[in-house]
Amino acid sequence: MSAARCFHCDETVPDSIHLSLMFDGQSRAFCCAGCHAVADTIIQSGLADYYRFRTKPASRTEPLPDAVASSLQSFDAPDVLADIARQHGDITEIELSVSGISCAACAWLIEKHLKQLSAVSKVSVNSATQRCHLSWRSDITPLSSILAELNNIGYQASPFVADQEQQQFKAELNRFLKRLAVSGIMTMQVMMLAVALYFGDYTGIEASHQGYLRWISLLLTLPVVLYAALPFVHSAWRGVKARQLNMDVPVSLAVYYTFFASAYATVFNTGEVYFESVCMFTFLLQLGKFFEYRARSQARDATSNLLKIMPVSATLLRDEEQIIVSARRLNSGDRILVKAGETFAADGTVLQGSSSADESMLTGEYRPVGKAVGDTVLAGSINHDGVLTVQVQAALATSRLGQIIALQQQTLSQKPAVLQKTDKLARYFVERLLLIAAATFILWYFWLDADRAFWVTLSVLVATCPCALSLAAPTAITCVLANLNRQGILIKRSAVLDVLPELSHIVFDKTGTLTEGRFSLAAVQCYHDDYSQADCLNLIANLEAYSEHPIARAFAPYLQQRLQLEQPQICVGAGISAVYQTTQLKVGSAQFCQLSNPTDAMVYLTADNKLLAAVTLTDALRPEVPALLEQLRRADYKLVMLTGDSSEQADILQQQLQFDQLVKGCSPEQKVQHINQLVQQGHKVLMLGDGINDSPGFNAAHVSVTLQTGSDLSKNQADVVLLQPSIALLAQLLAGSSAAQRIIKQNLAWSVGYNLLIIPLAIAGLVSPYIAVLGMSFSSLLVVSNSLRLLRK
Repeated sequence: MSAARCFHCDETVPDSIHLSLMFDGQSRAFCCAGCHAVADTIIQSGLADYYRFRTKPASRTEPLPDAVASSLQSFDAPDVLADIARQHGDITEIELSVSGISCAACAWLIEKHLKQLSAVSKVSVNSATQRCHLSWRSDITPLSSILAELNNIGYQASPFVADQEQQQFKAELNRFLKRLAVSGIMTMQVMMLAVALYFGDYTGIEASHQGYLRWISLLLTLPVVLYAALPFVHSAWRGVKARQLNMDVPVSLAVYYTFFASAYATVFNTGEVYFESVCMFTFLLQLGKFFEYRARSQARDATSNLLKIMPVSATLLRDEEQIIVSARRLNSGDRILVKAGETFAADGTVLQGSSSADESMLTGEYRPVGKAVGDTVLAGSINHDGVLTVQVQAALATSRLGQIIALQQQTLSQKPAVLQKTDKLARYFVERLLLIAAATFILWYFWLDADRAFWVTLSVLVATCPCALSLAAPTAITCVLANLNRQGILIKRSAVLDVLPELSHIVFDKTGTLTEGRFSLAAVQCYHDDYSQADCLNLIANLEAYSEHPIARAFAPYLQQRLQLEQPQICVGAGISAVYQTTQLKVGSAQFCQLSNPTDAMVYLTADNKLLAAVTLTDALRPEVPALLEQLRRADYKLVMLTGDSSEQADILQQQLQFDQLVKGCSPEQKVQHINQLVQQGHKVLMLGDGINDSPGFNAAHVSVTLQTGSDLSKNQADVVLLQPSIALLAQLLAGSSAAQRIIKQNLAWSVGYNLLIIPLAIAGLVSPYIAVLGMSFSSLLVVSNSLRLLRK
């Protein structure tokens, strides 16, 4: 009999959990109290349609700890709210980054639930970017209450403050869309008129009707040449001023040469008109540029959510008075108070107190780091247990976290080498083309036929216009980016497509990459007949509920019944104790539980110093890893594992997976050294990791890849993000890059071959402008069609 699945998140329901609700006449099981509570809230709020129409299960839900719930109130401070929201009269507007959105039904649920609040005037959720735009009366309902309401239905939200560059990027994307719309709409209209004119040439058309259709075509083409095509002119002009003939020079010449020639023919009623070619040519080029820009925009949307881990508020200590201030306004030398569950708002040094910190978003390792007087804390990490007084050493903008996030400005600015080669080829081609066109005009005007000189020259420019050459690489790259994105692979820097086919070594991090990156129960050994395994786990889960420790989360699903514990005490980095019905309970390390002969377990439970249970925890290997590594070996890649873990877990994985090289206990600097050694030996290296401790290695490697489940900072740094929780996508990434390289070579070969064939015919006057347009269009469509094959792979 298969294990029951959670109705809310679709995870396996542990045998010791018995939680259910009636829905549509059936009993639905839940894996934990959190999922049960969320489902109950959704159904009781009249939003049960969410479960009927969702396409993906929800994310697993954990109850909001009291410490975190209280910290949400810091967003209500006027100083903080002024930094993260905009005020328009009585209405406050804010953008929230929401975790846990899996499909459009999630967006519907959030909108419907928040609209039930009387203070909310408008709410709009984008499921693709996981953002929520909210307008509400903050004087009636504080922001903390709205965030708590979102948590009640299973979503964690925090204020999102877009940086200036992202706002500019969004504005530029809108301009792209407007130009594309203008050129596309006008292309359809002018093409209809062109069909009438072409058929009129064969069947006969009155001169007045022909002139009317030409004038209408001219008017419809004006928005294209005066607006949609202007970026080509500006780019061409910049190239001319820099004494560089880029691809946009002949593009601009062809567009405006054809337009003015057609306008001349319309005004003086002589020759042919090619307004449809002007519109279509502009539309095709704008379409390619828009798709490329859109892909970059999606990369920014997916990674810019990392800004949500930037601390928003801080508790400033001034003359022993606690003041809630914006984290962005902290200065070096300020003293701040950091409570359990709060995020450190700046880099600093501990002045008072002891605790442990979750630095997994910075280090990639999930074990907590002890913090005592004199220790350094990092902005963005989370305080677990104790209360700390910290002296700020670096303001948020200049902290390690701030500097890393600032690197996002550079991630999408590089151009693939293949495009650089295409540009170089285009410059060479453009120089010769302009010389050939000028020579053709002189030859025909002075020696052959002056009346045909203008039109023959136009034929040369149109027929040899580097449209196919300009589309050869961008369309292939756009198609492979779209196809990989559809498979769950987001390429942030398209330059990696040049390097991927040349890789020789693949370097893997361990924790969170080869393994799942979260603790789970491997074995439970009970030592007392009066306590079953379920009883022991329930006791541990009740005790661990007081902690924000990563290990505590492993026991959350086993909470069956809330117990009235008294005198709970947390010993930082050691364990938790409490009194239950006069019995002294302890859970934690062997030393904390005062055991003289401990086993190899990680967590122990005692009652009045008598051992009740010993729990072994493990970080499980991802199930897809063995098959992926075997596939990579068959493709002759050398496989290396560099891990900061110095325990036996690394050796166990080595025995199981047989890497070509294993180096354990690596610091970030040592990872860089090992990768640099491979690079210096002439190897092309890809690194797959998930923590910011991998970022230096990311920079050293030729290509860096991370998982969506990895830290937000690693997603910011990496060249490629695997959007599905499976590293098996690495094989699809490598196959897609090889296919793209092959298609680009085919496109370039056709583009160059076509021009070498058509140029002599056009110069000889054997190619009319009409045929030239068809040839140019056919060449471009052939290149685009060939590139579209990448969408089917």
